[in-house]
Amino acid sequence: MAISGGGRTLDVRRRLAEFQNARVLVVGDTIVDLYTYGVALGLSVETPTIVARRASVSRTLGGAAFVCRNLLELGAHVDFITTVGEDDESGHVAGFAAPKLNLIAISDPGRPTTVKHRFWVDGYKLLQLEVGDDVPVGEAVAAEVMSAFHAHLDAADTVVISDYRHGLIAPATAAAFVAGANAAGKPAYVDSQVAQNASNHTDYRPGAIICLNLKEARSIDPAFMPSGEPAAFAGLQARLEARMLIVKLGEQGSMLFDGETVVAAPAWPVQAADTTGAGDAFLASLALMGVDDPLEALTLANAWAALSIQIHGTVPPALGDLAAMLAAGSHERP
Repeated sequence: MAISGGGRTLDVRRRLAEFQNARVLVVGDTIVDLYTYGVALGLSVETPTIVARRASVSRTLGGAAFVCRNLLELGAHVDFITTVGEDDESGHVAGFAAPKLNLIAISDPGRPTTVKHRFWVDGYKLLQLEVGDDVPVGEAVAAEVMSAFHAHLDAADTVVISDYRHGLIAPATAAAFVAGANAAGKPAYVDSQVAQNASNHTDYRPGAIICLNLKEARSIDPAFMPSGEPAAFAGLQARLEARMLIVKLGEQGSMLFDGETVVAAPAWPVQAADTTGAGDAFLASLALMGVDDPLEALTLANAWAALSIQIHGTVPPALGDLAAMLAAGSHERP
């Protein structure tokens, strides 16, 4: 099975087979995603509040755990370092199991397990409640995390740092993760959220492969405008000193800058049901593909992310759907 376009060919079967032998070391914040779905009944008599009847409740693992779930679905072996509180919710994280998963969940008694509870009524997200503590973990927990990182680094082919800004990764440890990966000759892929926080991407310099969405890129360089010209990335690169920069552009696809040239790949034309976790899906598939062939990597990462947004909630796509999508050739490679 091969996908051709622009004089190039992506050997799908070969690349998917290579995923089965890959080992990825993931470090990051786990989020327990709780979804309550309901049906609207009307407005409350007392206040202008929607009244709904609960239809169903589901619980999944998001944040860095969702990156792991995508990696596992793609076939990789995963060593996952994360932290949990000493509470009932930590049991949901402890129950995360798969044949190719090695979970290293470090307990931090001083903080709760992060929970995001989303309430959906008639297909509309009505409310999101969060439980968590974004203050950096203490020195003892940070030391335990770093010890686990170095213990599993040699066996890894690739390092992924999924920083959801919930306290696991402090500035000093961010730099140490990248420096350790570089010293061991392992690529370090970094994705750090800017949702309600200022950017911390400079903590990961130098030498990381940094994934950004457009909002994150502009939080670092407000003048950034996506373009095929290398000069467009000069401001970002000057601040981040990255090995490579990847910018995710949603419906416009994605771009990669390697310090000299810009490579762009279009998005796959699909109808989005829920964009939650699309960046995690992109990150997982990109890290497995590697960036030796940037166009090939972006093409497959865009495809996996496109499959992800067609699913409601933090549920990874199916590997078989990726093979079918690439085989069908929804768009040619540029």
